[in-house]
Amino acid sequence: MSSTTPKTGLAGRMREWMKAQSRPFTKRDVYLGLGIDDPADRSTLRNAVPDFERRGEIILQPPDKRNRRQNINRYRYNHAWKGGKAGSLKPRIFKAMYVSGTFAATDLQRLTDLDRSWIDKTVRRLRRSGHLAIVGRRLCAHGAGAEALYHVTDRDKFRLEVMR
Repeated sequence: MSSTTPKTGLAGRMREWMKAQSRPFTKRDVYLGLGIDDPADRSTLRNAVPDFERRGEIILQPPDKRNRRQNINRYRYNHAWKGGKAGSLKPRIFKAMYVSGTFAATDLQRLTDLDRSWIDKTVRRLRRSGHLAIVGRRLCAHGAGAEALYHVTDRDKFRLEVMR
């Protein structure tokens, strides 16, 4: 989610309403059930439903054979769905830093298979807090330019305060 988009609690309200349904429901049923009248909010709700489906939180039901002209997607809530593990990315980065000793951001990217911007943001935050120090530079793998090499300043403090 973008940092400029405020959270409205719509997903939580949708989740609670969908959990309470015993029969298949449509997107229209959801916004009528939640009492959403604003066309912009209805559009936001319609756009959020595919996210629920992609996560496996709701399941698309096969079309009803009794009505051949039916062209409406009906969903059912998946009560066996478990949410993702919260905060699983930062521990991967922290462990890669701790194990590596001296490293560059590209090394962390290769070890964790995460997006470079996320790694850069984490490294920057840890540098400001004093947990990491720049110890040198090396040529980039592509040959143009140099990248900073970092080192964990105090491994015990890093493990206690950052890795928890």
